[in-house]
Amino acid sequence: MLFIFFLLPSLTFAQVWDDFSDGDFTQNPSWIGDVENFVVNDDFHLQLNDLEAGESALTTAFSFQGDAEWRFWIKQSFSPSSNNFGRFYLMADQVDLKGSLNGYFLQMGESGTADAIELFRQNGDELTSICRGTDELIASSFELGLRVRKDAQGYWTIEIDQSGIGAYQLEASGLDDEISNASFLGLFCKYTASNADRFYLDNIYAGPFVVDEQAPQVQTIIVNSATNLEIVFDEAVEVSSAENRMHYFVSNQIAYPLLAKTDPENPAQVNLSFERSFPNGEELSIHIENVADLTENVMVPMDTAFVFFTPAVHDVLINEIMADPTPQVGLPEWEYVELFNRTSLPVNLSGWKLKIGNSEKDFEAVSIAPGDFLILGDEDAAGSFTFSGSFYGFSSFALTNAGQSLVLLNAEGAVISFVEYTDEWYRDSNKDDGGWALEQIDPANPCGGSQNWMASINSNGGTPGQVNSVDGDNPDTSAPFAQRIEITGPSSLILHFSESMDSSLLAIPGAYQVSGGIGNPLSAKPIAPGYQSVDLLFSAMFENERVYTLTILDANFADCAGNAIDTTIQVSFGLPETVAENDIVINEVLFNPKDDIVAGVDFVEIYNRSQKILDLKYLILANEDEDTGELSSPKEISEEGFLFFPGEYRVLTTDPAVVQAQYANARPGAFLKMPGLPTYANSEGVVVLATKGFEHIDRVRYSEDMQNPLLTSFDGVSLERLHYDRPSSDSTNWLSAAGDVGYATPGYQNSQFGALIETEDAITIDPEIFSPDGDGNNDVLNIYYRFDAGGQNCTIKIYDSRGRQVRTLVNNETIGTEGLFSWDGLSDDHQKSAIGIYVIFVEVWDYDGHRQQLKKSAVLATRL
Repeated sequence: MLFIFFLLPSLTFAQVWDDFSDGDFTQNPSWIGDVENFVVNDDFHLQLNDLEAGESALTTAFSFQGDAEWRFWIKQSFSPSSNNFGRFYLMADQVDLKGSLNGYFLQMGESGTADAIELFRQNGDELTSICRGTDELIASSFELGLRVRKDAQGYWTIEIDQSGIGAYQLEASGLDDEISNASFLGLFCKYTASNADRFYLDNIYAGPFVVDEQAPQVQTIIVNSATNLEIVFDEAVEVSSAENRMHYFVSNQIAYPLLAKTDPENPAQVNLSFERSFPNGEELSIHIENVADLTENVMVPMDTAFVFFTPAVHDVLINEIMADPTPQVGLPEWEYVELFNRTSLPVNLSGWKLKIGNSEKDFEAVSIAPGDFLILGDEDAAGSFTFSGSFYGFSSFALTNAGQSLVLLNAEGAVISFVEYTDEWYRDSNKDDGGWALEQIDPANPCGGSQNWMASINSNGGTPGQVNSVDGDNPDTSAPFAQRIEITGPSSLILHFSESMDSSLLAIPGAYQVSGGIGNPLSAKPIAPGYQSVDLLFSAMFENERVYTLTILDANFADCAGNAIDTTIQVSFGLPETVAENDIVINEVLFNPKDDIVAGVDFVEIYNRSQKILDLKYLILANEDEDTGELSSPKEISEEGFLFFPGEYRVLTTDPAVVQAQYANARPGAFLKMPGLPTYANSEGVVVLATKGFEHIDRVRYSEDMQNPLLTSFDGVSLERLHYDRPSSDSTNWLSAAGDVGYATPGYQNSQFGALIETEDAITIDPEIFSPDGDGNNDVLNIYYRFDAGGQNCTIKIYDSRGRQVRTLVNNETIGTEGLFSWDGLSDDHQKSAIGIYVIFVEVWDYDGHRQQLKKSAVLATRL
């Protein structure tokens, strides 16, 4: 060190330049001092790299006479304090910057929150402030360019560049010429352990004034709106020439701007405002001339093209979703969302938002090239997607495995793309547990929902930054229709459509008309982000116990794929009434679903047997606790209002698409998708329909023994109610669905439905010939009874033609004045009875000892 101290004065330099691009700070020029505490990082910045709290300094030789200039870039990734600050020594007469010396330095940081850039003179250990910049400019983490100049008379100026292009602005100035000779410049850092690697320095110049002889050039043109351009030069421009509006001219009759104004925070930027709007998506040309820089260099006239483009809905799409990257298949183990620019123009996403559920992520400076992709994820994942394409990272990024909504919003808050995925979209039970991305099939069908998405078929598990592996034609050719109405007030409702609609058409009040003198709504507000519903407000109030009809009058109504609406479909609605016990009954239960290539799901079908309009949002499905008999696993049927009309069927299930795919006769319009169903065991259990206050509406105990024993498998066979007016607890009121309808009838009348008949006889048999073969035609024998008095006990036994008892159908049960029991042709040991004539013996008695014995005959037949 003694050798270095003696040697350096003879090695001083009149000019220093170092951008550390050689990865070495020990030569060209040579920096000495605490070299073990500094590195040149991967970005070729000089970086402090200590492991504990301390003070570190680097110095290099520098001397000058007369005018001098210093320039450098500095970054401090922390909030400065008295224990965390940096100094750049412009001049020092000692190589050791941590000791007593004479010189000048800039200090970046101080105690308190008023941190400013300040120039000090140091005499020994005494400090004198020469000039100070703006308070709080560097009160938190910062990076900026600095230029300091001192002329021969001792006049100092401090300029800062926050633009990154060398557009310096005056920050402070002062006069001091007490120290005129020095031999060194350098960096001094004081820091706590947490900030021991958060100082950065780069692009250091020290030497004579740099005289600007280069004319300004346009660096970028930013289209901020349909009437505003932002011209950014490569250096600060002279105000009077830059603000002369005649120095700018735009083609296509846009002409000269109304106003040209330099940006107060960036002297290299000029904002132009025009009277006429730029046509969307059309290339224009701007001619710029006679703009000078601060040293009066005048630009060469130039012409350059620009395009104003406001992307419409679905111009940029959410195109691929990796919600569950674990276990890893082939891609980096990070969650991501891929965007796809469908247009032929670049799309600037600055100011846009991505909503993930209720969380909002803001885009800053990023764009997507025409026809290109952008991968979105956690900022820490950027290095993992280097070879996948363009990547943009957020400070945090998390997706829900089971599904959630994703919404892409432009800077004005308009919805550009919307997806509400679920883990059912994978369509592959081998891929929904992780490692595989969901990919959109056809970008031309952006509202296709679950029908336009599936698990990736690429061996890596996904295709981020590339055309999707499942890419193909999958057009939406179905006409949309008005699906249902949700009552939200005495004069307001929400109309739901079968799919996402063109939002601009939804907002036309005159397109809707309601019967009964209600007429057109006062307002129509499309509901974002899915635009599958519209909020309608009327001037007249709806009346109780009245059914209204809503009609779509505008034949131009279309879904987002352009399919015209089916205006022949009208939707009924009315004010709902309170649901009471047995107003709704459980009509069909699939508790043991199919186990095909696609795993089946349970469903419960309900039927409105009342004359009321009811609202399903007040009801739940549940099962019963085996030990206590209390309700368990209650599941809300509908979060939204869902009207249920007299005589209607509704199929409650978690996946309507699966049920409809497995049962060809299913009626799609009858389905109501629930987030979850109670667990219903395959062997036996209880299905309960109740209010949210746990008041029973209907209850059915089911068992596998209630199925047709002639079937070789009960998988996928639903249990059907024979009639909705018969008791739910009557086990003879339930039978397996017929085979010729596919073993289930979701959404329409049961295959085993048997109409009740009017009879005056005490006992009536119908039909007299029945064939219990599961074909849905006369599969059961109905035994109707009608007595003058109720409260009697009843026993029904079945005998064959030889007088042998085959079945005790009813054993000492209390009955009412009228009703029926059904025989499915099975014996007491659950075997199919033989073909032949059978005697139905009915015995009834009351507590007064009055007894009746009645006999009827029937024939058990089979189809030849």
